[in-house]
Amino acid sequence: MIRLKLPRLPRNFLMLFFAFLMAGCIDPVAPEFDYKEGLVFIEGFASTAPGASFVIVSSSTLEFGIYGIKFLAGATVSFVNVDTGATVSLTEAGESYLPPHDFVVAPGELWKLNVTLANGKNYESSPEKVLQPIPIKDIQARYDPELVYRQTSGGKFVPGHAITVSFDDPVDTDNYYYWSFRSFESLYYCEKCRDGIFRNGACTPYDLGGRGNRYFDYSCDVDCWKIRFPESISIFNDQFSNGKTITDLPVGDVLLYTKENVVVEVQQFSLTSAAFDYYKILKDIVDNSGGLNAPPPAALIGNLTNPDDANEFVFGRFTAAATSVASIFIDRSGVAASPLESREPIVLEPQLNSPYPPPPTITAPCLETKFRTAIRPVGWVN
Repeated sequence: MIRLKLPRLPRNFLMLFFAFLMAGCIDPVAPEFDYKEGLVFIEGFASTAPGASFVIVSSSTLEFGIYGIKFLAGATVSFVNVDTGATVSLTEAGESYLPPHDFVVAPGELWKLNVTLANGKNYESSPEKVLQPIPIKDIQARYDPELVYRQTSGGKFVPGHAITVSFDDPVDTDNYYYWSFRSFESLYYCEKCRDGIFRNGACTPYDLGGRGNRYFDYSCDVDCWKIRFPESISIFNDQFSNGKTITDLPVGDVLLYTKENVVVEVQQFSLTSAAFDYYKILKDIVDNSGGLNAPPPAALIGNLTNPDDANEFVFGRFTAAATSVASIFIDRSGVAASPLESREPIVLEPQLNSPYPPPPTITAPCLETKFRTAIRPVGWVN
């Protein structure tokens, strides 16, 4: 069992990390390259589970001597079924590209990813075959007041729930696993407009005068859930457990960001051996390069290329993933520890004698993105 514990970093560094995570189905290579602005990162998943497929397209930036990554909007992104020629277009949504929510791939199918940037550059993946999913038999959550050590406030342990799964490993086959999860918690306020008001579907700058709290909050117009993703990666191979039942294997840490109840949806992916080897190389890079704040010493190239420029390095990976899913509802009402995220006071627009342009507004839409949904999570308990 290899678990890569990621430090708490700004989101741009996490996106950079996950761009490297999606390993190629070919052997990783380590070409010489200059880590500079404009390098393209593509992370894509086409899953057998509804709602788990996505693509993120980014490029490297350099600001104040620090490397980061920015989302590239305006791209044309599609999944292509290699066997049938069917094309599924993805829609830009909240710094990611998403297919229709009911989109799934099926075991045995071949899929590839096509991306055309707004500047006309083209990228494509090699075909990916969907393996057979291995079912999750059981999922458990265990609360730990000192679950994870975090480099915050001089370093401290923080609370949360450890997630474990059990499954039957198939006999006489080599199997490689990777786990991720999505946690869902109620989101009551969908917009916070600072130095402005919510009009025509967006925060609009407006002089709020001498207000002490220079923002307004807008509640979600429908039931809405915030989606979070893990800060650690869990992988496993069956070298020493082939054909056995794997019991209570730790696969993720759900930290106590808030004290809202939460549904955790664990996704168990079947990896190729090459992808598993890639993750091990990634661990070495993270361990030996001074953490994620340092540029990697060598490029990890996945299965993406620029068909018009064979010399361009394209970072990241497209994976057509056989996925087993299991969900668990966690009631956090009895947790005594303080949450990691602090909340500002809720400030609503005045509805009577409002000094702001009409109409007075108190709600905002729950926009479907990779990090937010109005679709009720499986297993949610009111």
